[in-house]
This record gives sequence, C-alpha cells and structure tokens, in this order.
Amino acid sequence: MIKKLNELYKALGSLFLGISEVCQQCQDDDCQGFIWLIPQEAERLYQDGVEILEINNNISFLQSFTEKDKKINIERFKPPCPFCKKKRCTIYSKRPLVCRMYPLAFATENSIVYLILHLDCLFSKQKAADVLFRDRAVTLFKRLHPRLLKKIMETYRCVDSISKFPEGPNKYLRLVVID
Repeated sequence: MIKKLNELYKALGSLFLGISEVCQQCQDDDCQGFIWLIPQEAERLYQDGVEILEINNNISFLQSFTEKDKKINIERFKPPCPFCKKKRCTIYSKRPLVCRMYPLAFATENSIVYLILHLDCLFSKQKAADVLFRDRAVTLFKRLHPRLLKKIMETYRCVDSISKFPEGPNKYLRLVVID
C-alpha cells in the first residue's frame, strides 16, 4: 500500500526507469500545459521559492501563465513550463506529481475519471503495446492508500472543473477507471 506522496514518487520513478533518455529524442511538446499541484506540493514548492498561481483559493499551478506583456492569462493554450530548459527539468528532484506521472494522466469522459496513457509521447509509443508495463501502471494506482488517492482525485477534479481538454486530436489509451 502506497500511503505517502514520496512513496508514490518513488514507485513512478521505478515505473518510468529510462524515460529521461527517451525525452531527449522526443519532438512532442509534453512539457507544456497546466501543471497542477496537490496542496502539499504547492506548499513545498512555494517554500522553495517556486512561483505558484492559486485560483479560487483551492487550485494551485506552477506559474506558467504570464504573457510577454507580463499579464496573466489563465486561458493560455499549453503554457510552457518555466522549468523545462533544453528538454531538461531544472527542478527535476522537486517536480510535481503530474510531471512524474507523464505520460500517464487522468482524463474525464462523461463524468468518469480514467487513468490514461498519452500516446503522443515517444516513451509511451514504445510502451503502449507492452501489457506488462500497462499492468504495472494500473497496479501502482490500485496500491494507493484511499486517503492519498482521495487527495489526488479531489485536486484533479477541481482542476478538471475549470479546464477544458485541448482541441484537436488527443491520442490516449484508457487503462482503468479511477474511483
């Protein structure tokens, strides 16, 4: 049973062993978008000097919404992560759950939340047909303690309620329904 966030981080690290080498070859803009934070991460990153954008007093994101004119645009399409430099994460050891999960993510369809595998990622293209990898990913999330899963899902649902899925083709594979 995975009870703590740092235990989940470690398990995801094992699942995605070797992904950083693949990322260096990738042409996808996967390090863009809304990088949401669970409250514990937002607090930790803020204390480390990372700029956080809080919306509605309950949803936190890495602050990547500033336009060239210095105005904040929360509707900005795929805002680039300010910590991704030359396909490398400059806060790698501190990166949030949503980054550690990628190419896994959550997606909502008809009010049902799924754990998904993004198929536009080079790493996932290599792993999509690997049944063992997909089973390991599903098992990892089934091992989450209900309290940790609840905290993650509460945050995801808040983010999902104020955001819309990007227009255009979104290729992903549904792995399992998340309760």
